[in-house]
Amino acid sequence: MKLHVTFLPAEVSGMDLSDTVCIVLDIFRATSSIVTAAANGCQSVLPVLSAEEAQDLARQTKSCLLAGERKSVRIEGFDLGNSPAEFSRDKVQDRPIIMATTNGTVAIRATEGAWRTWIGSFLNAAAVCRQAQQHGKDILIVCAGTERLFSLEDALCAGQLVEILQGREQAVILSDAAYAALLMYTQSKGRLAEVAGRSRNGQRLYDLGRTDDIAYCLQSNILDIVPEYKHGTIRH
Repeated sequence: MKLHVTFLPAEVSGMDLSDTVCIVLDIFRATSSIVTAAANGCQSVLPVLSAEEAQDLARQTKSCLLAGERKSVRIEGFDLGNSPAEFSRDKVQDRPIIMATTNGTVAIRATEGAWRTWIGSFLNAAAVCRQAQQHGKDILIVCAGTERLFSLEDALCAGQLVEILQGREQAVILSDAAYAALLMYTQSKGRLAEVAGRSRNGQRLYDLGRTDDIAYCLQSNILDIVPEYKHGTIRH
């Protein structure tokens, strides 16, 4: 099994993913929020690329919630931003969510054509690795990045997934990018909050007073749910 990591969605362009399992990561905070929403019983999440697309789709979707952010701040007029704390059971249970974020939904949509696409995070790291590995396919971990730039927190989570996947199977061939992610994670895993907190997105969340989100998103293996992106919709 080959295991590769892309640190930006743009790197996926032109890849033939038809026989590849993808895991998408946007730790601060889109995929962490999607996994949380799924665990709290949302009906589905529809990832879109713009606020305008989200609003157009909302006019066609009954009882939906609009979720989205720009520069980590909730889009004006939307029901939710992209903080996992907003996706509580009392708000999202049995509701479809239309989500537009700066980076995460772009990364999810970049995996169109993959054999399977799963939504990952620290929160469901072991579960998403178990789900991805059971199919015997090559695995591509797609990091969302931040505004087309490398994101440290995504790379650290990719490294954790690489460690888990490598530990479960002997015949794993790591790309240089997968090995680099593993090295970053193993050097940092004893102090994830300190390291990830100094990232660009970590500092932005600190500035917004969202230290609770940083702490929550960096918890490992607290959820077993693995949402799947298929035919334009995320379900679980």
